[in-house]
Amino acid sequence: MEHDQLIVACDLGSTEFRVLVASPSTEGGLTVLGTGSAEAAGFRDGDFVDVGSGSRAIAKAVRAAEASANVDIAGFCYGISGSHLRSLWARGQHKIGPNRRAVDARDVDAVLEKATSIAIPFDHAILASNPVSYTVDGIPGVVDPLDRPGSMLEVDAYLVTGSSSVQHNLEHTIEKSGYHAASWHIDALATASALLTPQERQEGVLLIDIGGQHTQWVIHRSGRIAGSGAVPWGGVHMTSDLAHGLRVSAAEAETIKRQRGLALRSLADDVDPEVLFEESEPDESPGLVAAILEPRLEEIVSLVKRDMGPDFQQSLLHRGVVVTGGGSRCAGTEQLVEEVLMLPAQRRLTPLGLSGGKPLPEGQWATAVGLAFWALGGGQDAGPGGEPGEPPHKPKGWLGGLFRRR
Repeated sequence: MEHDQLIVACDLGSTEFRVLVASPSTEGGLTVLGTGSAEAAGFRDGDFVDVGSGSRAIAKAVRAAEASANVDIAGFCYGISGSHLRSLWARGQHKIGPNRRAVDARDVDAVLEKATSIAIPFDHAILASNPVSYTVDGIPGVVDPLDRPGSMLEVDAYLVTGSSSVQHNLEHTIEKSGYHAASWHIDALATASALLTPQERQEGVLLIDIGGQHTQWVIHRSGRIAGSGAVPWGGVHMTSDLAHGLRVSAAEAETIKRQRGLALRSLADDVDPEVLFEESEPDESPGLVAAILEPRLEEIVSLVKRDMGPDFQQSLLHRGVVVTGGGSRCAGTEQLVEEVLMLPAQRRLTPLGLSGGKPLPEGQWATAVGLAFWALGGGQDAGPGGEPGEPPHKPKGWLGGLFRRR
């Protein structure tokens, strides 16, 4: 198979590992060449707790992608997630000089360096640095200070830190699988870059990704990241509730959730939830399914709202909420999110910016696509049609040498 450039990305999801092989399209997006997946193993809360089983699962997913795309993969970029991630605001100040002059790129670099020179938790490293707004000579709200005359430059930056130990363990497990851990990116940010349009990110939008073991959220304002986090509840817990309530196996509950899931009781005939306690084998009905799923999903969204804290400013989120992930597939999800957050909400599952090539398999591929776009941008947050952001780190071992054509 002949392509000028191939991109390989691996989404280390809490329930499934997904590998995407793609190439840049002539329209500026991505063409899918192949995919592979395997059930996640030895992986918990964004870290490998069993290196052996984890590396075997990675190898299985990559081998499937190799067969699908007809290439030999040497390495890939991957996502980082988990409760070890921390976010914080930082402020930097840089004196331009005694006399006013136009702000240049060196001044911007200097003020960002000062913002990232703050104390962070032990064994943590800064994984992402995002300037949100600048202040020039006391005038706040400057989006781009370049060429603006001034004598003092300040920046408010949003930083994400993560455990160096977890990061090294991820790399070690990938290398043990027989592949090169080429580069990484925070997977919640990758998901956002694959699902949100530049206009949404500019005007203010909240992305909620209801994954398997946890739910992640990201806020974009003025084209930049203005908040992110995660809560330890997700689609797996919704499935568990269904299995317990209906007295069925986890596999049956997962099928019910995917095919007939309903998360809002007002959309079905009213059912007395007491039957869940009174009957040994309650009959499945839309109303009963909603009576089980609505409280859990409401709890998840409420926890997200609490986790956002002061970052959640409704008046600045002009494009409302985009909800995604396997846990969002239940009917009524958007309406419930609207009720809890008091913002318009829509569900979006299909990544943007894909052009031709093979169709994506069923499942959640937005994170893998976002990682591929990040790789395409040379280690910068450049989603479909978007502008590159500030790279969180200098990628190592980049795209060259990550594959061999068959």
